[in-house]
Amino acid sequence: MPDLVSNWLGCYQQLANLVIALQQAKTAEQLQHCLQLSKEINSQLQQLADEHLAAAVAQLGFTVKETDSKVASAIKSWTLLALWSRLQHWPKARRDILGGCVLLASCTTAHSKQPAALQLAALLKSQQSGGVFTSVLAGTYHQQQKRLVWQVHQDSPLLTLALKIVAQLQADNHQKNALEQVFADNISQLNDEFTLSQLNLLAQLAPHLYVIGRIAIDAEERQWLICAADADQVQALQYWPEQQKMAEQLTPLYLTELQILPPATLPVAGWLTKAAVPAIYEQEIPTPSSLIANSLLTKLSYHDFEAQLRLVEKHPVLIPFLLDNASSSNRRQTLVHRLRHALAMFGQEQLPFAIARAEVLHYLQLQNTTQHRWLLQLQHSLQFSISLLGRYLPKPISVQQAGLIAACCSTPLWHHPSLQAVPLSKMQQNQLLLGQLCQQYLLEPVRSQRLSAALLKHYQLDDWAFAVLRQYQQPKAGHPLSYHELLGVFLRLCWQLTFSVFCYPSAQQSSQQLLQRVAEYLPLPQQALHYWQHELLNCQHLYYPLTNEPC
Repeated sequence: MPDLVSNWLGCYQQLANLVIALQQAKTAEQLQHCLQLSKEINSQLQQLADEHLAAAVAQLGFTVKETDSKVASAIKSWTLLALWSRLQHWPKARRDILGGCVLLASCTTAHSKQPAALQLAALLKSQQSGGVFTSVLAGTYHQQQKRLVWQVHQDSPLLTLALKIVAQLQADNHQKNALEQVFADNISQLNDEFTLSQLNLLAQLAPHLYVIGRIAIDAEERQWLICAADADQVQALQYWPEQQKMAEQLTPLYLTELQILPPATLPVAGWLTKAAVPAIYEQEIPTPSSLIANSLLTKLSYHDFEAQLRLVEKHPVLIPFLLDNASSSNRRQTLVHRLRHALAMFGQEQLPFAIARAEVLHYLQLQNTTQHRWLLQLQHSLQFSISLLGRYLPKPISVQQAGLIAACCSTPLWHHPSLQAVPLSKMQQNQLLLGQLCQQYLLEPVRSQRLSAALLKHYQLDDWAFAVLRQYQQPKAGHPLSYHELLGVFLRLCWQLTFSVFCYPSAQQSSQQLLQRVAEYLPLPQQALHYWQHELLNCQHLYYPLTNEPC
């Protein structure tokens, strides 16, 4: 890795340039230059971390000599977020947004008691610059702003946590605080579930996270620079601080025989290439084509229960979804713990739908979108709407069919390019912006409707695949509806009813009008919209998520 050291030094130099650029930025053009520079630096840092993660982890254990404190804070904050995003398998786009934001926030000079991130967000807003970067920065320190977590961008709290931890690391200029001590203080003093869960996530990397890049002293007063660690042993280079020299060969030492010193000031040198940490498992984010290609449906043995059980047991990631489904869909709402019991409860007719839905739900979970909880509840609402109104169709649909249809029809929303940048509380024209974006996206024939149709066709729901493509086509006046057209109008009504409840006050008038129109084709009870809304609200397990913690 001959270029590793020079690349890290180059990033430090570019961050120093970013500090100067932000100090001088006043116009939209100057701010745009800063945004572009932060993106370029983040891209280089991401590449360095991908190539040699241990060198990035080491940045938390030492400070580079003669480095601006803002630059040091930027590197350490960025490293924390890089580790969090990798441990949680975030998509590259989400990593890049947060990485750029933390570099901007750390390199901004505060001119008042207000945090630098908020000052920069205010400046970006005044110049109408930054886009999603501005939203993320503006949501930092939400408690100080007296805002609730659901009123800010979903990733702003994590950015705030990284900035606060590094501020504690840098608190004492004479003796830097150690990362393990900062973590311990936060865990013992805070009762914040979000903070504790994030710190526990990083604790998986112990002891490497706490000792790499740190100086230790042995019983003979010799100093060692730790480059790698196991449970009770470390690999270290002997270090002579007076000459600022290090040995070339690693020496194994017992951790219990060493005293770890506070973080020191060290040069960025060849020792970084010797740093080592276990690789973080990179989870591949699946695509719709891979979901269809790896589907269990083609391997499912019909009317052979034991073969079905063996097949599902080979795919343990699907089992929690099947158990949850069985627990919530049985009449007594009895908790189901055994896979055999769950599959037997579905029955041979409904089992393929249950397995297919589990596949889709697992696929959606792996997308790691910031709006996963919100979208999942929207999907549940749609499922209840389909079940509620589906009993009046010429061919009534089962609970498992309704669940699979709702999952396939809502899947495109996980791929919406704009949803991740919108806080849950964002309103536009007195309506929830998330709901408006979702409704607009469902109208798109290529990116939305064709994906849903392809999934429904794969899962052998051909009639519903045709219906998805026809749900927003206006039926000809005076002409009877075909079965596919009827299903299309039905789907549209289900979506409208869902949005009228889940995104209230959106879609009230349009839902009432559509309800009256559908009543001409289906034997629905002659009831106003609010009757169906109350029926939907009475369904089990329906709630509105105000946090983005993992399901």
